[in-house]
Amino acid sequence: METEFKTSFITVNFKGEKYIPRCFSSIRKNCPDLNFEIILVNNGDSRPEIADAKIINLEKNLGFGNACNQGAKIAQGEILCFLNSDTEILDNIKKVADLFDNDKGIGIIGPKLITSENKTQYWCAGLETNFWDLVRNKLGYPRSKKIWNSDKSTECDWVSGASLFIRKDIFEKLGGFDEKFFMYFEDMDLCKRARNLGYKVLYFPDWNVKHFGGKSFSSKFKQKRLYYSSLIYYFKKTIFRASEHGTTN
Repeated sequence: METEFKTSFITVNFKGEKYIPRCFSSIRKNCPDLNFEIILVNNGDSRPEIADAKIINLEKNLGFGNACNQGAKIAQGEILCFLNSDTEILDNIKKVADLFDNDKGIGIIGPKLITSENKTQYWCAGLETNFWDLVRNKLGYPRSKKIWNSDKSTECDWVSGASLFIRKDIFEKLGGFDEKFFMYFEDMDLCKRARNLGYKVLYFPDWNVKHFGGKSFSSKFKQKRLYYSSLIYYFKKTIFRASEHGTTN
């Protein structure tokens, strides 16, 4: 009989192998009382071998969402946690597990992300993005700031995919991440679709994850190009398509 796992941690590796031992060590340290498994999806050329982890080696990098979906296919946990390789868990996972157990209406939970300078990471959670937000953000007045600076559990519109928990049955019902997003906005899109099904998205600042951030990009130009490409697709998918159907939900 196969072991039943409470939580499946899914990590995508792309040029981040030097961070993986610390990331996986933090998982093991902070899951002392829960069943869990670790799934590593190597999304490119590097093939680190990690003890006690399931390994998926993809021949071609088809994007973050695609790699996460591949990991989810073999996951056995009731809860999936998508966790970047350049992260370190700082708190006991039981805090998150209890939230899911006590409120069946919660579909997705995101922790507070902490930078390497021990500050709250901007854009670790927030409100729905629209055209006016792009202007406000550029001027330094983001609406979402009140979310990520909150010290209390807060229902929000989205949480960062750098560390995102979701019930597996909901993830499967949604069809996983939209693989048309190569990188960026796939987390916002997933959260929006979960909310459309009636599930809550929760920002949970009592559970902290250190995120060293952006270590896989050698080219800022390529990073920005991927960002704006995903932004345009997200707006086309949500705002324009919703307008065609006479709704903004």
